[in-house]
Amino acid sequence: MPPRFDRGRPLSIVTFLLILYAYRLYLIGHLELVPDEAFYWYWAKNLSLGYVEHPPMVAYIMALFTWVGGDSEFWVRIGGLLCTLVSQVFLYAMVRRLSRDDANLPWELLFIFNLTLLFSGGCIIQTPDTPLLLFWTMALYGCTRVVTEGDSGGWYVAGIALGLGLLSKYTMALLVPCMFAFLLFSPAHRHWLARKEPYLAALLGGIIFSPVILWNLEHEWASVAFQLRQGFSPVGKPAVSKLLEYAGGQIGVITPLLFVAFVFYTLWGWSSSRRGNAPEYVYLAMVSWPVLVFFGLSTVRGEVAEPNWPAPAYVGGLALMWIVYRMHFQETRNHRRFVRLSIGLALILNLLLHVHLARPVLPLPRGMDPTWQFHGWQNLGEKIEENIQAHPCEAGYFLVSEGPPTVAEAIFYTGNRYAGLDLTRPDRYTYLQGVEGLKGMNAIILSLDLSESTLQTANDHFEEVTVLGRHRAYFRGEPFDRMAFYFLLGRGFRGNWPPPSDTSLDARPSEG
Repeated sequence: MPPRFDRGRPLSIVTFLLILYAYRLYLIGHLELVPDEAFYWYWAKNLSLGYVEHPPMVAYIMALFTWVGGDSEFWVRIGGLLCTLVSQVFLYAMVRRLSRDDANLPWELLFIFNLTLLFSGGCIIQTPDTPLLLFWTMALYGCTRVVTEGDSGGWYVAGIALGLGLLSKYTMALLVPCMFAFLLFSPAHRHWLARKEPYLAALLGGIIFSPVILWNLEHEWASVAFQLRQGFSPVGKPAVSKLLEYAGGQIGVITPLLFVAFVFYTLWGWSSSRRGNAPEYVYLAMVSWPVLVFFGLSTVRGEVAEPNWPAPAYVGGLALMWIVYRMHFQETRNHRRFVRLSIGLALILNLLLHVHLARPVLPLPRGMDPTWQFHGWQNLGEKIEENIQAHPCEAGYFLVSEGPPTVAEAIFYTGNRYAGLDLTRPDRYTYLQGVEGLKGMNAIILSLDLSESTLQTANDHFEEVTVLGRHRAYFRGEPFDRMAFYFLLGRGFRGNWPPPSDTSLDARPSEG
């Protein structure tokens, strides 16, 4: 029997979340952009219907908010933070329908969701996963209306969310087989397979997604090829080793004990649903575990899936975990103690992470501290400007680096005044064309080493290449080799940077 509604619990949770989000608002304006964020920001300055790595939604969101407020860390990230807030509205509405007899449960789930390091990171760092989670949650809200109320209109909500999610990240496509599997496994809902609504919803999603399909057609399916190459190209490591690494990533981003609770309660819910009539458990299991299994299989086949790749699995999965615990195990002392310990550990780790972002307090070796990505880019931009001022060129400058994210960091922290190229990976710059305008210009080239191949590549593209010196980078007060770039001066760009396809877009970033 679920407990009666406790009015003080939602108030306590809302108060905690308001404090947490106020601190997150502070962080997004005071932390330097990580490389991937800077790369997506560069997309936002060169809008396109598609990009090699991902669909364009993250760029559109950044373009909107930087148009409103300018090119600062706060305005680059605020759209992502707002996405996370809206996603929690849909999450609350979804779980409220799944737990009508327990008004406390949705509030508690919001609290737990915000304790995972995965979701906390998504609140601060703006990536394609941020809008993906919003639209995945919106889609589950629509599907939940179908599951709990038989509301056919829920399919169309899910269809709109499907299309918008596909504009965010291709992972959204997994929702279609997940829901199809649910309809097959749930006798009470199997009749929908013979109704028009699910198919019209899928068609609606496809129409919304069609601009990206057209972009891929025009670019020889470059984005699809990139995803297949990234996710399924064989990697020379034992499968067991890669699976352990994949599991370790999931344990880390959910927090260790909370992940154990997630596995136990969700699998118990699935097993229970097979013994009795619990279609809600089948539904939540089918929109979570297949995603985790898919990325586990891709890990076996190719490279290890990044911890954030299966992120949508935890929207329905954590909901199932908490519903099962509250409905079936809360009155058992050992379970109650374990869950409290899990939540307590997650809370401590989450708060430590938030503090560590502003002022490093965790005793991590510098090389293993992922927060290095938030540091040193402003200083790098200042050093680039110093080198440009020391070697004036009437034709002007652009920036070059090995790795598109580094190029984008350099552009952002030099005030968005220069174009940027990666001479080794033109395939990732389909949105930049018209580089003939850069011919004859000088470039500051950033390189982490001075290997023969690096110098040869630079010499192939410039009339003359000179080594200017090495940037001394620091992290946590000590030299840090990951950002100790060599500065090279490339004089007289030959203009031989062949784009992968022809469009009319210019290579120069737009102003502001």
